Amino acid sequence: MAPGRRILGGLALLAVLAGLGLAATTRTVTRVDIALNEDVATVRNGVLTAVAKAATYAAESAVGAALAVLVPAALWLWRRRRDALRTLGVLGGAMAIAYAAKLSVDEHRPPHRLWVIPPDNAHSFPSGHTAIAAGLSVAVVLLVPAHRRLLAAAAGAAFTAVVAAARVYLGVHYPPDVLGGVLCAASAALLTCGVLQTPAVRRRVEALEEPAARARHARRSPAPPRLPTGGPR
Repeated sequence: MAPGRRILGGLALLAVLAGLGLAATTRTVTRVDIALNEDVATVRNGVLTAVAKAATYAAESAVGAALAVLVPAALWLWRRRRDALRTLGVLGGAMAIAYAAKLSVDEHRPPHRLWVIPPDNAHSFPSGHTAIAAGLSVAVVLLVPAHRRLLAAAAGAAFTAVVAAARVYLGVHYPPDVLGGVLCAASAALLTCGVLQTPAVRRRVEALEEPAARARHARRSPAPPRLPTGGPR
């Protein structure tokens, strides 16, 4: 896909995110969401609650922030500059978009009586945990070799779905919130990949990659055989 189309696609998803956020704050949608959350609360049990809590902890804000810094830093040190920038843009971008949307929409959390665990903050839309899970999943898909991407995509989709379901199950998010989290990651991925593919940015990244590629090649190439010194004996 051309860079311009990726960027337009990312902007379009941001517009959808904004529209979903506005819809989520209406009384009609809120009434439906509360009814759905109440139905979900009736199927809770010890096993499901333990799984939901584990999924939530795996996508905590602290985990996402640490990965968004440490993984790109490690990739940069390993001279994978393009991968470092892409990972930072996808995962860090998903978190940044989610944070900005939370402040802009300012949707209240579900009623306190539905909470299994206390939420991190008062803003419900979008789900930051789901944005982190989806952003991490997309980043992994872009990092692994092409022949492993289908497996990585399936695993990432399953992980994101479990985290999204867990947030609703635990009573701290409405269904539109977790959908909004996925949109945050998808828009960040399209915008990041689109910007990195624009000619000007691509040239700059290639300039960063060139010395790194030479260094990798030098490490992998066998040393030339040493010629004997001195005359015949």
